[in-house]
Amino acid sequence: MQFINHTPFPALAFAGVDQRGQAFHVVALRQTLTWNETGKLVFADQQEPLCESDEFFGEDLQGSVRQESDLCPYKPRCDVIVNASAHPPHARNGKPQSRFAVRLEVRRSASECLIDKTLTVTGARSFVRRPGLLRLSAALVKLGTLGMVGPPSWRLTTPGSVQTVPVRLEQAFGGQCRIEADSPVAGKVPKKYRVAPEQGTARPDAGGTPMAHDAFAANPAGRGFARDWYLDAIGADRVPAPQIEYPQHPVTSSHFIKACGGKLDAEAPLVAGLGVRPKGYPERAKLVGTVDEHFIHSPAALPEDFDFGVWNAAWPDQQTDALRGDEIIELTNLCAPDTPAASPDALGNHVLRLALPGHLPFVLVRFENGSIGELAARLDTVLLDPEQNRLTCVWRATMAPRPQVRALEARMLTRAEVEQKALHG
Repeated sequence: MQFINHTPFPALAFAGVDQRGQAFHVVALRQTLTWNETGKLVFADQQEPLCESDEFFGEDLQGSVRQESDLCPYKPRCDVIVNASAHPPHARNGKPQSRFAVRLEVRRSASECLIDKTLTVTGARSFVRRPGLLRLSAALVKLGTLGMVGPPSWRLTTPGSVQTVPVRLEQAFGGQCRIEADSPVAGKVPKKYRVAPEQGTARPDAGGTPMAHDAFAANPAGRGFARDWYLDAIGADRVPAPQIEYPQHPVTSSHFIKACGGKLDAEAPLVAGLGVRPKGYPERAKLVGTVDEHFIHSPAALPEDFDFGVWNAAWPDQQTDALRGDEIIELTNLCAPDTPAASPDALGNHVLRLALPGHLPFVLVRFENGSIGELAARLDTVLLDPEQNRLTCVWRATMAPRPQVRALEARMLTRAEVEQKALHG
């Protein structure tokens, strides 16, 4: 099969396969757009290539993901992903702010809102151990009154004044605890928390061999998660707390205390973000399906219960049905005040409003029997990076291999052509 790209955008045709082992054709096309002071989105002079593998913010592959590969076969829904920093609104009273809201909206009209998500961003804060509680607990044991309800062993400090905060998973709830086997405090880890030697040597994510290791599966890159054996071993009385949270699910000291005791549910709605959702996030990871001995030793490419929704990298509240490409995206307090096209609202918030241009990529299909067909492409990924004045759109088209395809051609209709075509039916 031949693939011809008649557009100025990077595009690629490749093969996909479903849960029943049926192959299908895939065409992925990536557009890079930018904007100026007027806010009009135009195609960038420098078009970015298709992303062929996941890209991370950090260099050790342990941090949050900047973008996932464009070469997935199919996304059931459209991801709207924002890589941005939060900037506090202009304070009318001039006083420093300890917390503020950021917001992402996607809509087609004033009455049709597709995505509306708000997060709270705070200044730096910490979980700190209350002094003297260990001595108090010992005294209660001697008195036989350990069952009495006392103050919690840890508290969450009041956030300080907030400046610019990267809205990344490193600033959200999560994290990991790791003590290497050659660490001076390794002997302080109780035996029941130590990993077996064969488990330690099977962890290639770090240079050493861990004596003990635990992580919050929903976000190992975050902050605020700790285990009591780890804190006792290193003698910590203070742990940095997350600065990003859902307003309806604030992180509290009780969450931290449950995590210390190994009793915090990994599916608790505490990990807040606007970027890529970790592949290890429980609700996403289970979409892979059942990977058991039967599957491992079978010739199947995918588990029978595989769900293509696993390729949707955005958080569920940032997913929507495939976009048409003419929607309006609005960011609040997610760009610097001097960002082109950003303007303050009545409350001092920094608002950036961008309208997608409405162009429509499609695939012309030439069959071996001489017939021709048109295959609509779906906009299934929008990646917005206001710090780079860059917006990326990834379009994808899929089709069965029968009847036999001779050639696939990537083409595009401009917005004027789309409207003209609609006018004449």
